[in-house]
Amino acid sequence: MPDITRNILWSVLAAGTAFASLPASSAHADNAPADLLARGEYLATAGDCVACHTAPGGKPFAGGLKIATPMGDVVSTNITPDPDHGIGKYTEEDFEKSLRQGIRRDGSHLYPAMPYVSYSGLTDGDVKALYAWFMHGVKPVAVTPPTTSLNFPANMRVAMAAWNMLASNTPPESGDSATFDKLRRGRYLANALEHCGTCHTPRNMMLSEEQDSYLAGAPLVGWYAPNITSSKTSGIGNWSEDTLVQYLHTGHVDGLSQAAGPMGEAVEHSTSHLTDEDLHALAAYILQVPAKEDSAEHKPRESFGQPVEAADVRSGDLTRIDDLSEMSGQYIYDANCAACHGPNGAGTSDHYAPSLFHNSVTGAGRPDNLIMTILNGVDRTADGQHVHMPGFDHDSDVQRLSDNEIASVANYVMTTFGSGDHAATPEQVAKLRKDIAKTP
Repeated sequence: MPDITRNILWSVLAAGTAFASLPASSAHADNAPADLLARGEYLATAGDCVACHTAPGGKPFAGGLKIATPMGDVVSTNITPDPDHGIGKYTEEDFEKSLRQGIRRDGSHLYPAMPYVSYSGLTDGDVKALYAWFMHGVKPVAVTPPTTSLNFPANMRVAMAAWNMLASNTPPESGDSATFDKLRRGRYLANALEHCGTCHTPRNMMLSEEQDSYLAGAPLVGWYAPNITSSKTSGIGNWSEDTLVQYLHTGHVDGLSQAAGPMGEAVEHSTSHLTDEDLHALAAYILQVPAKEDSAEHKPRESFGQPVEAADVRSGDLTRIDDLSEMSGQYIYDANCAACHGPNGAGTSDHYAPSLFHNSVTGAGRPDNLIMTILNGVDRTADGQHVHMPGFDHDSDVQRLSDNEIASVANYVMTTFGSGDHAATPEQVAKLRKDIAKTP
């Protein structure tokens, strides 16, 4: 697909991150049972609604998060129950149409960055619980975020009617989702509430999910959501159910993987708050998804590498502060990475700084996630532990590395500790650097 076509389509998909606040008569009840509110809150957490609908430093669900696209900035809207600035005048029917059909109260179409394609699979009972909680459990916030204003053709919502006819919506589930058996509950969580396929399933020319490649991996605003099918070489077929549960609960498994970027955010705001029963249901379902192979990966990502006894590259000579010459990847690693990850790449003894070998990021068949981690850093709180790694992009407070330096250190790390030299280039880093602003 030509880049310009993909950019335009992604702009269209990115534009509709929320429900619109439109005048109407309020029709929701003045109160709701406590158990219904508790269920609605849990479902909203599982759906990770707060991620897109809360600006940095802003109040929960008040909108205002800006996402840069080639066609302009997308701004998420207020979905608190404020009657004038949020969705306080939505009836339950209005809410259901927005949530499951992507249709606003005025009849216009939402853009599918609001994952109604997945939420269409929600049961009637869960939609009712979500509505009750958003109307009675969320604090109203009297703030109207800036209006999203995109350039042509991304500003044409009417095009979404045609797109919806081609998209594969998740069929609605029936019955009480709380009573589903383990695999059915796991499928419900994966396909509807957690909408795993939104990130991990590749898309076709029209940016509709390719259902025959479900969870086979896909690019995502600079990051790469990896193959999480049951393939033992390209996916996570070697992971146990308990291992995947630990990852979803904490975002980290020693000697295996750690969550950063959008997945780190999903762990922090969503999966780390699920019950053990739901985590096991979700893990059990994902681990039986049919295997899909990836031409870029022929060996389990976590199987690469070993401790490296590298020679000390420090000469003892002082470096002048005005010496702006770029260092090699090995020197950059020694100066910026070795203090935490160790000269041999083994990380810290408590695994706070992870090992760089037996690591699914450095063992991947693509350098994208390593580059984005170097640029973005890691900032994740889950299971009561805050994990932080500084980024090294142009806003870094520790060291601002050039595109060439980041490419050099990424190639050094993957060659020394991971799956080999993937020939990352400064041009590739520059392109991924631009995507940082697009990451919620």
